[in-house]
Amino acid sequence: MRRPIEFLNQKKTMDTLLTLTSAFEGIASTHLANIRNEVIRSNIFFEDLWQVYSKIRVGDEFHFGRGHKTEVSNKELFIFITAEGGFSGDIDQRILEFLKSLYNPAENDVLVIGRHGKALLEQSNIPYVKFYDLPVHDRNINVEPLIKDIQGYRLTSMFYSQYITLSNQKVQRIQLSSYVRELGSDVRVSDDIISERNYIFEPSIRDVVSHLEESMLYVAVSQIILDAKLAQYASRFKSMSNAKKETTEARDRIYTQYRHSIRSLQDERLKETINSIHNRIKV
Repeated sequence: MRRPIEFLNQKKTMDTLLTLTSAFEGIASTHLANIRNEVIRSNIFFEDLWQVYSKIRVGDEFHFGRGHKTEVSNKELFIFITAEGGFSGDIDQRILEFLKSLYNPAENDVLVIGRHGKALLEQSNIPYVKFYDLPVHDRNINVEPLIKDIQGYRLTSMFYSQYITLSNQKVQRIQLSSYVRELGSDVRVSDDIISERNYIFEPSIRDVVSHLEESMLYVAVSQIILDAKLAQYASRFKSMSNAKKETTEARDRIYTQYRHSIRSLQDERLKETINSIHNRIKV
């Protein structure tokens, strides 16, 4: 029979695990709230940009703020967004499988964000043109280098895990130009017209439009990365909640076993005492 001290040591280990899972659950919850607030702020900024852009742009095509740049690859850029580590469950692998089903090396280049995605691509022998670490912070993330890469391609699609609910994350592919137009479709725009007839543009109207497109692209890419992080934190929150529940149940079982072992030990000592007294009486 195991001694009570062994069960007590196990219970202490479970108490430590319970403290850790509770802490990680709280951290994930804090990140979820921060990202939601950041997305709300970026939406307000995007709406202000779209109000101006929709009144002065020429045509419906979104040019990614390229301006007069002419060197644009005809390939479509696939951006693969994953977690930094391997604590993301199977979602990163599912994103990779989706990407692989569409990937053609003659038509696509792959750019990866997150060390876990880099490792998955290398394991699958899929080449990538560039790698970026997943931004550590949830606010004011710098996507300027990524924007420069995107502007070098005619089309760009982003593959990531989309936040649906705390218990549900969905593998998603979004074409950036369509995503920007989708964000703009929800913005109510007045009938005012901004043109060279009533405004002075410096250095030119096309440069202003390019600057607005680049700014909106910055917002859109940031939001997608934040959405991916939101899904990762939700997955982590769910994992920690499940681990916390399982740890609590295991601790309760161990404590019950500990009480039973104490009772058994007491019963054994009582039997020994009774037997000892019985033997003395016989003598």
